[in-house]
Amino acid sequence: MNNMGFFSTLRSRFERNRLGELLVQRGKLTPDQLKLALKRQKETQTNLGTVLRELNFISAGQIRTTLVEQAGYRTLAAGFALFVSVTAMAGGIAKASPLNSVKPAAQGGDTQGMVYKAAYNPNAKIITPPSAIQKAPMAYPDLFGSREVGSKDITAFKKWTEILVKLEDVSFKPSQLEQFFALPVAAKVAAVNEYVNKITYIEDKDNYGQNDYWATPEEFFARGGDCEDFAIAKYALLKKLGITEDRMRLAIVQDTVKNIPHAVLIVYTDDGAMVLDNQSRQTKQMADVTRYKPIYSINSNGWWRHLT
Repeated sequence: MNNMGFFSTLRSRFERNRLGELLVQRGKLTPDQLKLALKRQKETQTNLGTVLRELNFISAGQIRTTLVEQAGYRTLAAGFALFVSVTAMAGGIAKASPLNSVKPAAQGGDTQGMVYKAAYNPNAKIITPPSAIQKAPMAYPDLFGSREVGSKDITAFKKWTEILVKLEDVSFKPSQLEQFFALPVAAKVAAVNEYVNKITYIEDKDNYGQNDYWATPEEFFARGGDCEDFAIAKYALLKKLGITEDRMRLAIVQDTVKNIPHAVLIVYTDDGAMVLDNQSRQTKQMADVTRYKPIYSINSNGWWRHLT
């Protein structure tokens, strides 16, 4: 009975692996991206692969590879069904358990990377290894030595909530994404910071005729922008690349050197909290940045007031 239960569970897992689920499992798509794509699919009544391409989430090559893998799962499900029925009749289920046939890694087997390697397509332009996606941490270190008072209600921050809505439909050119997808997290964060910092800095009053305008990434890459526009573009780009929003905060700080307000992006990595700043070409550990006094920080899940 135990082995029959094992086969039934394994077969059900094979059968329910759909395109979107497989893409998330392989680290090629984030849960937020899948949620948005499914919503768009429902609205447009088109297939999921078409929607994912239109949103620039993944390449056509990745879709083809995953569809082949999906077909493989269904074939395996049918094969296991036949195998279970034949071995059950022969009374040999216990001896035929595939757990005994898997070759240990020490003997040349690969019990963890087998499925991922089968899905790997060397001709695909974008390959995101599972290690490139980070889960949210259990706790954050206090920003720049401050004491944090948090709230989940961000409705008072109109400019930020408006930007978050616009980011749901943000679209990046494939060339803006492909160069970063395969990088591990720390390298990805550093590369995105350097890439975005190449854009021209320009004050809002000169760019839009307003004292404080928060630009979308499309506007920013087309026209340049000021400090919060740099931070927003990095936030949006890293989100597209698989960094969860729980790992990022837009931080409004006081620059104690220039004595002016400033905006930076904080990314919490397994190597520590990193500061992505348009005033610095390289990312820095938060502990190494002493010129900023935090005022508040915010992401899509809440905001934090910082007290010294």
